[in-house]
Amino acid sequence: IKKMINKIYKIIHNKYSTLFRFIFFLRYLFAIFLLSADLFLLSPHLLDLKKKERPIKNYLLDNYNLNLKNYEKIKFNPLPTPNLEIRNANLDLSSSNIKFRTAKLNIYPKLISIYNYKKFDARKIILDKNDITLDTSNFTAFIDYIGKLKKKLTFRNLNLKINKEKKSIFNLKKINFSTYGYKKNIIEGE
Repeated sequence: IKKMINKIYKIIHNKYSTLFRFIFFLRYLFAIFLLSADLFLLSPHLLDLKKKERPIKNYLLDNYNLNLKNYEKIKFNPLPTPNLEIRNANLDLSSSNIKFRTAKLNIYPKLISIYNYKKFDARKIILDKNDITLDTSNFTAFIDYIGKLKKKLTFRNLNLKINKEKKSIFNLKKINFSTYGYKKNIIEGE
C-alpha cells in the first residue's frame, strides 16, 4: 500500500504540479483581496465623523435643499452597502419654512466619497420614520420641492399631517415613496 501511495503521489506532483501551484497561488491572492476589502470598508469606523459634519451638511444643503439643524449621532455602517446613518435629525427646507423630524437619515456615499469628504457625493438618501406637519399653504411648496429634486430621495414610513388654521384636515401614515423618476411618473400619468 505504501508503494502505491508513493506512486500516486509522484504522478500527481509530476503531471499536475503547475495546476496545483496556480490554485495555491490563487488562494493567497483571494485572501489578500478579502483582507484589503475588509480594511477599506471597516476603517471608516476609526474616523471621527463629528469632524466631517460640515461637508455632510453642505452636501445636503446644496443638493437636496435640506438644512440639518441638529441630530443625536452620526454612525458609519459598512454593510450591506456603506452608508452614513444620522439618528434623530431635525431638518428643514431652506426655501420654505417646512420642518420635519426623521428618526434615521441614511446617506449612501459613492465609494470614492467614503474617505474624501472634501468632494463628498452620494448615490441616494433615505429618510426613515419621518413626521411632517404642514399647513395647506406649505403643502404645495412641499410638492414643488419634491418635483424639482434631481437626485434620489426616498421616504420610508412618512407620517404626513396637513393642517388648516391649526386644525387637522387629514393624516397620512406610513407613506413610502421615492423622488427618483417623480417627474416622469407625473408626465406619463402613473
